[in-house]
Amino acid sequence: MLLEDPNYYQRFVFQPKDGLVLLDIPPEYFQALLFKGELPQGTVSYHEAFSAKD
Repeated sequence: MLLEDPNYYQRFVFQPKDGLVLLDIPPEYFQALLFKGELPQGTVSYHEAFSAKD
């Protein structure tokens, strides 16, 4: 999974996936690439360290 520019990463086969959500982010910017098995489903959140300020 990544949160990036869809125009760039779609060339590497990353795509938005139904059932995989990052709140408050437009779905086209939250993309995933499945290598094998089934894609997990649900709401994704970043570790609180990514929200640290100062």
